[in-house]
Amino acid sequence: MKIHQVKTRLVNTYVIEYSDRLLVMDIAVGCHRYVLGFIEQELGRDIRDVKLVICSHDDPDHIGGVKSLAQLCGADMAMPLSSGALHHKFRNDPGGLFFRLVTTLRELFRRRAWDMYFNARRTAEARKKPHYEQEPAPGFLSKRAIKQLTLQGGTKLPGFDDWQVIHTPGHSWDSCCFYHEATGSLLSGDTLLGSAKQGKLVTPSIYANSRQSKKSLAKLRKLYIKAVYPGHGSVISGNVLF
Repeated sequence: MKIHQVKTRLVNTYVIEYSDRLLVMDIAVGCHRYVLGFIEQELGRDIRDVKLVICSHDDPDHIGGVKSLAQLCGADMAMPLSSGALHHKFRNDPGGLFFRLVTTLRELFRRRAWDMYFNARRTAEARKKPHYEQEPAPGFLSKRAIKQLTLQGGTKLPGFDDWQVIHTPGHSWDSCCFYHEATGSLLSGDTLLGSAKQGKLVTPSIYANSRQSKKSLAKLRKLYIKAVYPGHGSVISGNVLF
C-alpha cells in the first residue's frame, strides 16, 4: 500500500495505491480531471482501477469533485453520514453553523486565505499539471452500477477494510479521519493541517465547535500514528505531535 499526495489548487487529494485497486480521498470542485491525470500519467494506472472515492467532510474543496471522479471511473463513492445533511449537523451541534460562519469570515480577512484561494500564480501553475481529457469507453459506465455509500465512525472502508473510519467532529460535525493501523497512517482531512514552516501539525482556524475539536484530538492521540496526511499543507511524519 502506497499513499500518494496530489496537490490540486484547493486541497490535498490522496490516492492510495494497491496492486489491484485504488482508493481516492477528497477532491475539490473542478479538480477531478487533474487527479485522474495523476493516476494515468504519473502512476501509469488505468482510471478504472479506482474502486472507491471518499471525502472527509462536505466542504466544496473536499467533496466538490468526488461524484464527477467516481462517475468517470465507474467507482463507488462514500461520504460521512452527516455530509450534506443539515438537520444532522444542527441536531448534534446547534451552534456549529454560527461558529463556522464567524470563523470563516475572520479567516477571509487574513492574507493567507487570499493567497491560498485567490492567488492567480498558483491557479496558473495548477493548470499545468497532468489533466485527464478522455471520456469513458462507450458502455463502460453502464457495466457497473455506481453506489453511494455512507461512512460511520468505528466502521471499515468498503472494499478497503484495512482502513478505519474515525468520526472527528470539530471543524464540522461530519468530519472524519481515516486510519491505517498497520502503517500508523492517518488521513486527517481538515481535523489536522500540516505546517511545513512550523514543521508540525496545527488545528484549522475555521471550526464549528472547539470543544468537540479537543475531544476529537484526544481520541486521535490514543492511536499509534507515524504519519499524518492532512487536507491542507505538508505531510508530517516521525515524531507526530498535536
